[in-house]
Amino acid sequence: MVRFVHFINSFISSPDAQSCPDESMFDIVLSHVTDMQIYYHVEPHGIVNMFYNLVFKLNTYLGFQTPHSSAAVVCSHGHPVELLKSDPNLIFGIFDLRITKIVLMMWVAAFLCIVVFVPLAKKIKSSPLGSRSRWVNFWEALIGFVHDEIVEPNFGHGYTKKAMPYFLTVFFFVAFMNYLGLIPGSATATGNLGVTAGLSICTMLSMFALGTMKQGPQWIFVGVVPGGVPFLMYFLLWPIEILGLMIKPFALTIRLFANMTAGHIVIVIFLYLVMMFQSYAVGVGSVSLSLIIYMLELLVCFIQAYIFTTLSAMFIGSALHAH
Repeated sequence: MVRFVHFINSFISSPDAQSCPDESMFDIVLSHVTDMQIYYHVEPHGIVNMFYNLVFKLNTYLGFQTPHSSAAVVCSHGHPVELLKSDPNLIFGIFDLRITKIVLMMWVAAFLCIVVFVPLAKKIKSSPLGSRSRWVNFWEALIGFVHDEIVEPNFGHGYTKKAMPYFLTVFFFVAFMNYLGLIPGSATATGNLGVTAGLSICTMLSMFALGTMKQGPQWIFVGVVPGGVPFLMYFLLWPIEILGLMIKPFALTIRLFANMTAGHIVIVIFLYLVMMFQSYAVGVGSVSLSLIIYMLELLVCFIQAYIFTTLSAMFIGSALHAH
């Protein structure tokens, strides 16, 4: 039971915790839903810590942070570990460009997209009549799903082929970030408002760019308001429609962030009950419930990638034609 409790503690404990036994549930949950800087472990242990060491050195080499000369002592699995913190070198005194755990997860997701789809494209191109590989067929099925269920209904035959690269990138990039967050010791990049806001801003800019290119610069004044409305009614409807355009990316931001954060918080809370009560009965019940939520999160990760991509396609596709 002691080993099991230590395993649960290693799963839910925050990497940047400043105390071990006195860490509250609020601190643990907050550490899993917020971003953090990468610390350098003077005496590293484990693959995750060694990986963080490399990122810390990369931050320092690029000049994004300056290491402190003093070290802090924290607890990891009940043993003291010396950490070397750092101060950020802000660009223009505002922008912090350090590689944090969220940035790291985004890089890993982008790397997976390249590793999976570049060889996949070559295999598909070399097999015009279809491949017998289950690996290729699996990804082709997902690509066909994005084409048939997301892009085609919102763009039509004339623009589907041109829109596919963007929405395939969005779908798989978001999906990879969602699933990477389920790996113990990692972080959910889509559980960060900065990431979801960045993706939503891309959707908003695409809406305005596509609407301007297809309908002309006057689209923002004429195309967003239904045709045939009375002249005086136009001045009432135009601000409302513009406000609606601005709300759409905000809704995308909060929707993805909230759905990806909620499940992780529930899992962490259930696992923390084992540490709180130190009981076999509570441990069996809490771990069982957390496993159920974890299985549900496997489905939620795919659904949220689908919803975000579908709504983005709806919003961008609507800019092709006047209201």
